[in-house]
Amino acid sequence: MQDPRRISLDLDALASLLEFSGASKFRVNAYRRGAEIVNTLGDELGSLVEQGRLQDFEGIGPALSKQIEEMWNTGASELLSRLKAEQPEGVLELMHVPGLTPRRIRALHDALGIRSVAELRDACLAGRVRRVPGFGPKTEDRIRESVERWLKRDEQPPDPLPLAEALELAELIRARLAGAVERVELAGALRRREELVRELEFVVTGDPERAFDALASLRQVLRVDRAARRAMLTHRVTLELHFVERAELGRALVVATGNDEHVAALRALAAERGVELARDFAEERELYAAVGCALVPPELRSGRGELAEAAEHDFSDLVEERDIRGMVHCHTTYSDGKNSVLEMAQAAHALGMKYITITDHSPSAFYARGVTLDRLKQQWDEIAAAREAVPIRILSGTESDILTDGALDYPDDVLERFDVLIASIHARHRMDRTAMTERLLRAMSFPVFKIWGHALGRVLNHRAPIDCDVPAVLDALARAGGAVEINADPHRLDLPPSYMPEVRARKLPFVISVDAHSTRGLGVLRYGVAMARRGGVRRSEVLNAAPPETFAASVKPV
Repeated sequence: MQDPRRISLDLDALASLLEFSGASKFRVNAYRRGAEIVNTLGDELGSLVEQGRLQDFEGIGPALSKQIEEMWNTGASELLSRLKAEQPEGVLELMHVPGLTPRRIRALHDALGIRSVAELRDACLAGRVRRVPGFGPKTEDRIRESVERWLKRDEQPPDPLPLAEALELAELIRARLAGAVERVELAGALRRREELVRELEFVVTGDPERAFDALASLRQVLRVDRAARRAMLTHRVTLELHFVERAELGRALVVATGNDEHVAALRALAAERGVELARDFAEERELYAAVGCALVPPELRSGRGELAEAAEHDFSDLVEERDIRGMVHCHTTYSDGKNSVLEMAQAAHALGMKYITITDHSPSAFYARGVTLDRLKQQWDEIAAAREAVPIRILSGTESDILTDGALDYPDDVLERFDVLIASIHARHRMDRTAMTERLLRAMSFPVFKIWGHALGRVLNHRAPIDCDVPAVLDALARAGGAVEINADPHRLDLPPSYMPEVRARKLPFVISVDAHSTRGLGVLRYGVAMARRGGVRRSEVLNAAPPETFAASVKPV
């Protein structure tokens, strides 16, 4: 009998070696997906191989299925052995270090004979990497930091799960539990819609044994601890179930949803008003009413003054997904999108939208096939033709790069001709605080600057936010009469909700955008709305909750 965990590791190794050898991204990702599936299947793998059912799983095609069967039946892989023999020694280890691309690994191997992460660390400490053509001191420092983090990887907790992935996993768990218990409700950080999640929590009414029996056969559940009412899921995410009687469901949901600060503030308010929170509350609204507050939406239960606000008024004007009338920040095949202008507009219309902005990348974004001046006229003609074919309004725009010196990509006379301009940083994210702030202040000094795109440039679990004086930048944006984007891309979710009160204090409006690169990408809108709600954003503060004419007038570069 083979070890499924060993096969999972070998599939991941195959993916790395294929990537190093220049295989297609699709093939590389297929092997990485296969590694995840095999790891999740665990001891079920053998029976599935014997039954020939591996291709029942989405992502496992004939070639990958054959490879897994070979590993299971023989304990080896001819393809893996061949690729190991063909590539320089140490490639597999080096490929696991973030930031080390195949090109860089080859260059380091050819110039310095680097064959391991330890050798690379020593070369960085000795200052030898900076002398390799194409590297330099800053690159050497970044590689050294990355290597040191990798060497300490076992001491670090795993990356938390992004909101979108956590919600998908939670829905699988909820659906399985729903057939075994009376009622199951999401709670915890995921119900608050935090960007990154390490634990899933549910409040459950029903028989605990039936619940865990139902979970035990789910392939995303690695093991269960019935006594502790917990389970370990894939990606090392934990699951906790809170079992309660139906009469106490409301109180349990409040306590299990709010963070520690919110719950502590609620208990303090209850003590001040002589309310006993330990008694049963069948619905959450009843508990909040008992302490003199309106129901606080789950996204706001963070201990940042929401109870004082709830004592004054309700949150009925908090923005909701149904309030959004226009899809903003959409890319097409003119840059790095997968669908045409017409296809994007038709998809937005099918979702009930009244307008869409086509904002492909500007020329400096060469990595994303930014639209050059000679192709811009062609795109405008295509937009004009698409306008005749769909009932929704199509606004022509750009996502203009904020260049290193703060200038905006495209000449001024071109920028002025767009219907909408989103200005974003896509390069040189590591500038120091002073230089980055000056870069943004200059960009916002241009009259055409209207929307600050994915403001802090973060990529969850991969890239930290840029370092800048956010209050100073928001002051400049207020003087410019601009707006702040809330980017719904599940990997960005930027501007972070913690900064939104500062935006609101300056009476700056927001744009909840999808940053969609395909028709499917339009479906991420709900994540942007969730971030807006966490930031306390009202529908009146969201420009694309307005009709097409109002929105167009608000964002026109002038």
